[in-house]
Amino acid sequence: MIQIDNPELAQFTKRFLTGRINWWAVPRANAITNFGNIISFVIYRKDQFQVELFIIPHAPSYFTSHRHPDVDVVEFGLSGYNMLYINGKQVYSTDDIAQWLSDELSTVPIHIAPTDYHSGTGIMPYAFLSIQHWLNKIPPTSVGLNWEGEPSSMEQEALWLLHDAVGSIR
Repeated sequence: MIQIDNPELAQFTKRFLTGRINWWAVPRANAITNFGNIISFVIYRKDQFQVELFIIPHAPSYFTSHRHPDVDVVEFGLSGYNMLYINGKQVYSTDDIAQWLSDELSTVPIHIAPTDYHSGTGIMPYAFLSIQHWLNKIPPTSVGLNWEGEPSSMEQEALWLLHDAVGSIR
C-alpha cells in the first residue's frame, strides 16, 4: 500500500480495496453525475468517506489542472489508458502503462492530497475509483463539484452554476 499521511484515509482505502463491496449501501439518490466528458457513480458513501467510480467513455480526453480543496483522495486505476500528472509531474511512464495493460504490473493506488494540482489525458477510454475522505465537515457530493481550477467541460461548469445557485458548496 502507498504512503498516505492521513491515517483515516489509509485505513479506509485498505478496508475498501480488500473487503467486499456492499451493493446495498450504494446511495439511492444523487449518485450519478454526468460531467459531459466523464461520468461519476458514487458506489459507497458513509459519513465523510466515499468512493466514486469514474468512467471516461471517449478518447482522446483531457481534464484540466485542478485540486479538490476539501477532499483527500486515493485513485485506483481499473481499465484503459490515461496519463496522470500531479503538480506538473507525470506519475507513471508509458512503459508502466504498457505493462499494466498487459497484466504484467498491478495497479498502484495514487494519493492526491487536497493541495495537489492534477490533470490528465486519456489515450483510450478509461475508468478508475476515487477513494475519498471529505474534510472540513463538507458533506460528500462529487469531487467534480469540489474543484478549484478551470472546468473540464461545459457540462461541469453548468453543474457548478446550478450548485452555486442553490447554495451547495462545490
